[in-house]
Amino acid sequence: MLNLAAIRYRNVLVSRGGPIARIELGDTMVMGRRQFLANAFLAPNLAVSDGTGAVFSQANGSGTSEMPMMARFMAISEALERWAHWQLHADSEGKRYGFDIDPSSNGMAAFPGLFARQARASALMEAAERFNLMHWWEGRLTACDATSPWPDVQAATICSEAPGITVIIYQQLAEGGFAYGHAAALDFGTACWKAAIEMERHAQAIRQFALTHAGGSHTTPRREVGAVEQRSLFFATQEGHELFKARLHAHPISAPAIPKLVYDGPVPGPWSRYADVWRVVYAPPSDRYLSAGENYFLW
Repeated sequence: MLNLAAIRYRNVLVSRGGPIARIELGDTMVMGRRQFLANAFLAPNLAVSDGTGAVFSQANGSGTSEMPMMARFMAISEALERWAHWQLHADSEGKRYGFDIDPSSNGMAAFPGLFARQARASALMEAAERFNLMHWWEGRLTACDATSPWPDVQAATICSEAPGITVIIYQQLAEGGFAYGHAAALDFGTACWKAAIEMERHAQAIRQFALTHAGGSHTTPRREVGAVEQRSLFFATQEGHELFKARLHAHPISAPAIPKLVYDGPVPGPWSRYADVWRVVYAPPSDRYLSAGENYFLW
């Protein structure tokens, strides 16, 4: 896939008239492999607070890669995707892209390629992941135990008529608590690696939250943080993990869900100067994923 990030992102910083205020770069370890982690921040007039930041990074986009430049490009792409979402999801124009059915950023991806459709592959996999997770959690799909690539990590898969395979991986942390990651890909190995990156982010977030709150515990009152972050903290607890395991091994309560496509196409806008944004979105099972409840497995 032709990636033109070096060209299309050359003027992406605010100092050159672009939308990105700054980019930060650090490194981390994912399953024993050194990775670079980049965070991109939109200009203040483009960023909208979504209630997160007490647990996860306040960055508008993040990227993880073995190559620092690729991590930066990935972070920029995600920030541009967030810009598109914030500008459109509450606007009447957003109905064209399915935001009246699913107002979240589910199924959105940005890619600095030669053709807009190059962004579709990532958008499709995210849409499939979200479809599978939500319908599984609400009892419309089953999950099956799988053999994890790593000895101290457990895995499960969710399969449906949505494309690819969705993987959930999880582990108990040495200092206590549980971390999770989930992702979809066309093959099991790729989905596991993508999920491992997300699990490491979750682990780092709950560790940092524990360090910055009294008593050094991830069980510190979760009401201090936003609804989405409350979920990430709740499922890190023993109570949350027991609920997760119970659902993991439960039988469906209704017929298997069939994907109902709401939108599959480009999302043009001022961000298109830098990257093409695409959205694939399936109808959610209900609006429970938007509620403030902490016991819904999606964050």
